[in-house]
Amino acid sequence: MVKTRKRNFYIPFSLFFCAVFLMAFMGCSNSTQDEPSDTVETTQFSSLSSLKTVLGNRVQNTAKNPYQITLVNVDMASFSDNEDSLGELFTTFQGRYVALDISTCTGNIGAAAATVMTHRPDADKLVSLILGESTESIGAFAFAGCTALVSISLPASMSTISDSAFAACVSLGFKVTNGNTVFTTDMDGKRLLRDQGKTLVAWPSAVGTLQISSEITTIQDYAFSGAPLLRELILDHNTPPTLGGDHVFENPSDITIRVPREQVSQYKTSWQAYRDAIKCTPDWSTPFTDLAGLGAWVDEGKAQNDRWTPYYAVLKDVPLSNRGTGEMLEDGLRKLYETFHGKYIALDVDACTGATIGFSDRYDQTFSSRPNRDKLVQIILPKSSTSVGIYNFYDCTSLESVTFPSGLKQINKNAFDHCTALKEVELPATLKLLGAYAFRNCTQLKRVIVHAEVPPALNGGVFSGVNEDFSIYVPANSVEAYKSMTGWQAFAGIIKAIE
Repeated sequence: MVKTRKRNFYIPFSLFFCAVFLMAFMGCSNSTQDEPSDTVETTQFSSLSSLKTVLGNRVQNTAKNPYQITLVNVDMASFSDNEDSLGELFTTFQGRYVALDISTCTGNIGAAAATVMTHRPDADKLVSLILGESTESIGAFAFAGCTALVSISLPASMSTISDSAFAACVSLGFKVTNGNTVFTTDMDGKRLLRDQGKTLVAWPSAVGTLQISSEITTIQDYAFSGAPLLRELILDHNTPPTLGGDHVFENPSDITIRVPREQVSQYKTSWQAYRDAIKCTPDWSTPFTDLAGLGAWVDEGKAQNDRWTPYYAVLKDVPLSNRGTGEMLEDGLRKLYETFHGKYIALDVDACTGATIGFSDRYDQTFSSRPNRDKLVQIILPKSSTSVGIYNFYDCTSLESVTFPSGLKQINKNAFDHCTALKEVELPATLKLLGAYAFRNCTQLKRVIVHAEVPPALNGGVFSGVNEDFSIYVPANSVEAYKSMTGWQAFAGIIKAIE
């Protein structure tokens, strides 16, 4: 009886356990069907609705691993409207990064309103695009704001690309299909040209300093739209290229346009919208080894100029500090400024000597009355210098560019106070101190780049009175350290990682 009772107990329990296990297995199996997948089983779609459904059930991905999608026989003009020609397409992405092939689709790409750049959803998720083989035109602002777009393939049929079609496509490279007789590309696909390379259509990924080929005789309007990191454009054309309009550059106030000295006046007349950005191409002279030689060169052979056409001079082996010399001169740079003789000068003093640039123990009226302080346009500081003295460049209202030595440790108080032409400053990794009011009242200063991973000491009022669009860029791994550091805390909202 005992054995029988035990046998009767164990048999039902075993069946119960198996049933529970089977139900649990089936439940798990069903639940996995509802979870997003990291693959797209069907890569070809004949409608936007089917694409939207599938992408909505896929896991979030990255730009480096986009979903490969092909649209088949879709009329690209069928879902256009007056505001955003591609808005309906972008909304199907639902936050997923997509590499899109529409080579079998029909219809031209319509235009969009300029205002869509700031609010069109998921335009920044398009990574690459192969256009329809019958596509002939792309409308204005069509792909504006596609910041992740790295590649676009233009078919042989493409004949028209409207202004600002690729605004803010900061990573874009172009591919032109063989057989297209209208468009060409160069600079590793970064520049899109037409008219056998004579017209620059678009260069949205332009950054830093760039030179325009003399073969380009026309620049289409909005050609550099959405290229906020373009700092300097160099042209050696004898005749200014024709501009397609007054919106060629994203931020004209942040760019310098370099042209031959003798052509500055002609460019300012032809390029009225950018006249304040036009300056002569540097032509550094033979080095001078004393201030007397520099002064004679400026005074005897140089006509009166302006800040857009400074004379470029190199000084070598000249001490720029009176520290320890026994001189009783409060203003350590007065003798240098006096050599300018009323001319605008750009100076390379990289090979000059002195651990401190200029020197003064206190402020006095010599700084506000010294001659020619407003004639210094550019300076490359000595590589031997570790410090910039107090008030050294005070009230240098034409100073646009300063190159600091890699071993600089401190910039003392009021060093660049009231340098109203400074727009950008790049400070080395060795910097330890920014003295009080060092960049006070630099009204055009928008961008300060600090490479020091350990935040330098920041005294009061360093950036008071700068441009309202002011930003500070620091190493990515130091952003939080800067934001929490005494002094820097006041700028926490505008401290960003260096690009």
